[in-house]
Amino acid sequence: MECDICHRPHDAQRRPFLCAVDARNRIYDGRMKNLQLMIDNDTLKAQINELLADTRPSKHTWDEAIARKEAAEQKTDQILAAAEQLRGDIKAARDEIQARKAALARRKSDLASVSAGLAERRAKQLKEVEKSIHVLKFRWSQTAEDTASTRTFLCGEAVRLYGLRRVAKKGVTGRYEYSLGRVPIVDLTSMDSLSPEVISTSLSHIAHVLMLVSHYLSIRLPAEITLPHRDYPRPTMFTIQNSYRHGDVSFPGSLVTAPLSDTPFANSHVPRPRPLFVDKPLPQLCKEDPAAYSLFLEGATLLAYDVAWLCCSQGVSVGDRTSFEDICNMGRNLYNLLMNNQFSGQNADEKQSWIGRFAHGTTFYSLGDDEGTEFIKSFKLPNPLKLADKLKKKLLGDAPAPDWEVLGDDEWKDEGLAGNGAFDPKGLGSKNGGLSDVKESPRTSNSNGWMKVKSR
Repeated sequence: MECDICHRPHDAQRRPFLCAVDARNRIYDGRMKNLQLMIDNDTLKAQINELLADTRPSKHTWDEAIARKEAAEQKTDQILAAAEQLRGDIKAARDEIQARKAALARRKSDLASVSAGLAERRAKQLKEVEKSIHVLKFRWSQTAEDTASTRTFLCGEAVRLYGLRRVAKKGVTGRYEYSLGRVPIVDLTSMDSLSPEVISTSLSHIAHVLMLVSHYLSIRLPAEITLPHRDYPRPTMFTIQNSYRHGDVSFPGSLVTAPLSDTPFANSHVPRPRPLFVDKPLPQLCKEDPAAYSLFLEGATLLAYDVAWLCCSQGVSVGDRTSFEDICNMGRNLYNLLMNNQFSGQNADEKQSWIGRFAHGTTFYSLGDDEGTEFIKSFKLPNPLKLADKLKKKLLGDAPAPDWEVLGDDEWKDEGLAGNGAFDPKGLGSKNGGLSDVKESPRTSNSNGWMKVKSR
């Protein structure tokens, strides 16, 4: 046998059974635990006895218990209120869901009923809209035609009151003379033979009538015309590039300058207007003031260009659009535009007139839209400056030929003058006595010699 504590074999002499040390060590932990339990038991007994000895609770304990009770009641009330609110929200959400379901059901039924004849109704509405559009377009076109007729009537009455007349030339078949306000309409190619008063009055009448007609037709002419007004006694023209792009311009030759203003043109270049008047006969003006002569010819050709452009914009033929004579024949073009069309329009079988249709102040036949722009491009006319150059050459070419001609140096040598055979132009005047006071003129571009009097 062996010891249950130290697990040593039993020996009656040397190792007796149940040694005291092992037994004490075995029960030591149990004794310590028992001692701790006894101490705790005594502590609890003391607390119990103390509590039993004082049976009445203190004020602090009572207040604390009341506070805990009130807090618990408040928390309970909050929980109950939140629960009630949640129940109300749930009920409202359920009601909203039911209402939405009902609305969706109604919409589905309405959509189904509407979709049944949608294609037919859409086609019917489209036809009604197209019909109304056609009716409006027809009324619009009728209004445009009535407006064109009114414009034509106003233009015709205006030129009748102004006295536009056509008279056949005596002895010439198919040629006519035109007058406006009892003043002959000048032929630009024969202005050299007319007096300055006739030229100025005729061009002034044409400018007035042209501005009046363009106002009635609601058309902006390509070359701007400035009629007489305060501090501006006579009409003038602006080039196409400078038209409608300037501010106040003073009268040509006046000393009064236009005041500066806040307009967008205040700081821009002020263009020079072309006069439609002359104070001297054209040959004299060409000799004394070539610059003023050129400006006047530019103004006259710009006026003729406006007349031709207005005729083309109203469908009136001016003949050959590239011909200088047809473009500058202002009398014939004005008469064909304003009078001849009136007479032809009295016949119902005649082609419908275009007068008054195309304008800048209308939207049905507008010259400002794409169609109107293409229409303007279709009757492209020659450049007014080129027309002015042709007119200048025409007038200078028709002038009386001088009694002298230009001779070169070789021709002078071949003449074999008396003396040493040399020609002294300065000595010619002293010998002949009558040519010493003649002013020397600059040589022309095609002359390289002196001038000799032609023998008669």
